[in-house]
Amino acid sequence: MHTGCGWRVGCRLAVAGMLAAATFAWLVGCASLPPFTPPSVSVASVSLDRIEGADAYFSIDVRLANPNARDLYVASAGATLAIEGEPVAQANLVAPLTLAAHASANATLGARAGMDAVLRAIAAAMRRGLSAAGRPLPPMRYAIDGAAVVSGARIPFRREGDLAGTSSGTP
Repeated sequence: MHTGCGWRVGCRLAVAGMLAAATFAWLVGCASLPPFTPPSVSVASVSLDRIEGADAYFSIDVRLANPNARDLYVASAGATLAIEGEPVAQANLVAPLTLAAHASANATLGARAGMDAVLRAIAAAMRRGLSAAGRPLPPMRYAIDGAAVVSGARIPFRREGDLAGTSSGTP
């Protein structure tokens, strides 16, 4: 039977040595990873998909480009959709995806706006004069402001434009 502290000190030194070796190996492994270049995220299109009951459904298509030599994981993306300056919905990534090395991919964010938000946007459009008699109705304007989480990094994106599916050839 051991008495004294000699045995405990030896164990502690051995554990400390193993921790130091593991930390060193981890640091060397991290140093060998290629530098991470954030991917580009851009909004390709925003469209009104359908109106169902009191809800309007929108699709936001984004384009992601990976300049890295390794695959990246797109865990989530979220954005605020505003129409005619009125925030109408929060959009979320429909499904996570893996972005292959040196490749591009499309992803879709889905959003649902309630009738109250749609009516606020229509009122803003009317204030802008979109319903002037005798003229075709131009498309409504949108702004999308959000971010994607790609391999742990937050990548912001923003775009403004005309909402597809909202123009009319006749009033």
